[in-house]
Amino acid sequence: MNDFRGVSHQTLSNYLNQHLLGSEGGVNAFRAAADTWKGTAQEPMLLSLARQVMADQEDLQNMVHRLGYGGHPLKLTLSHAVRAVGRVNPVNLLRKRKAGLAQVELDVLIGMLNAKLAMWDTLQLVAGKDHRFDTALLGDLKVRANDQITQVKEIIEATWEERFFAG
Repeated sequence: MNDFRGVSHQTLSNYLNQHLLGSEGGVNAFRAAADTWKGTAQEPMLLSLARQVMADQEDLQNMVHRLGYGGHPLKLTLSHAVRAVGRVNPVNLLRKRKAGLAQVELDVLIGMLNAKLAMWDTLQLVAGKDHRFDTALLGDLKVRANDQITQVKEIIEATWEERFFAG
């Protein structure tokens, strides 16, 4: 019998809240990347990705609250700090598109999305023994994460030459 009572609530709570905290940085990283690509065809794509990541963040937040793992004071304090740091865009401070840091910025976005995808994969495993999870939602979140990764790769494919080749 699948029984969620055997779950380590401390571990699961920490895991979910750590990803929720990381999602704050993710939303800000996409907004910062949109600033890097301001005035280009990539800006609306990155702003759309920021909204998509925010929707995923809301789904994760709802999941955390449904499970009864939300509202930790330290998490709330750290969220404010992450928001502030994210606005600075520490990966590409000068917001230059034709520099190696612009590529690093896009690489970091893919890394963040891969971390989110890994979380959804892990939660699907947990859901096999903890019936409190909405497995259909987890499946949808995985599809969304894969689509977001594809979107960033499309931006890279459309812009790599301007960074790595003169003229």
